[in-house]
Amino acid sequence: MAELPEIVKLAGQMKDTLRGKTIQSITLLQEKCANIPSDEFQRRVTGARIKDIWNKGKWIITSLHNDENILLSLGMGADILYFDNEKNQSDKYQVKLLFSDGSGYTARFWWFGKFLLVSDDELASEPNTKDIAIDPFDERFTFDYFSSLLKGRKTQIKAFLMNQKNVSGIGNMYMHDILFNARLHPKMKISDMNEDDIKRLYNSIKDILNLSREKGTFAYESDFFGQKGGYTTDYFLVGYKENQPCPACGETIVSIKTGSTASYICPACQKIQNKMQ
Repeated sequence: MAELPEIVKLAGQMKDTLRGKTIQSITLLQEKCANIPSDEFQRRVTGARIKDIWNKGKWIITSLHNDENILLSLGMGADILYFDNEKNQSDKYQVKLLFSDGSGYTARFWWFGKFLLVSDDELASEPNTKDIAIDPFDERFTFDYFSSLLKGRKTQIKAFLMNQKNVSGIGNMYMHDILFNARLHPKMKISDMNEDDIKRLYNSIKDILNLSREKGTFAYESDFFGQKGGYTTDYFLVGYKENQPCPACGETIVSIKTGSTASYICPACQKIQNKMQ
């Protein structure tokens, strides 16, 4: 599942490639991906020119010159692939956007993908995106800002970070190493964290996500041109490495249940304190 590094890369590629292009048509083969019927979608975007493309958390927003916005969510995974002409397009897709110059892109959702159309007037109140917080790549995501988010909170740190209303873009894949790098147990309560814990966590978020971006993002995700990233599982510290030795102390990495997700931890480096139990 694509997380912040992959989404930022994809949104940037889409912006650089598509900005200024005019939409000729849209093919919507699976209407449940959209929020309006395909004929209405077609009517509202045909002839519209792409003005800008950016991400808000894990959503990619395409702003059109006619005050409409296409909101794209990859859900549990998707292939969003550019083609320079229709002969080179992907064979499998639920959505195809064709531009007046013959280029376009297809979207093949694996699970729970969304392709929505929202006007400028509706965008601020759109339920899917209105409460999404800023992400760690945002220049406003400073240590002081992050520290203020945690002030007075009593919830477990992993649950807090996974909530897109608090910090956007981080999912379970990068979370294991973020918490390990900060030497924090996923079930640690924020109220039990001191300033050093918060500093380590802030730096770890930045370090892990930036390393993925520097390596070209996760190797199992395709970018806009069908290329895989260079951030392989070899770069994982403890994530998905159950029964392997901890890279710091040699203790065996274990998998524990944290809410609806699993967490991979080193039980020696990420100890739970008695006051948390």
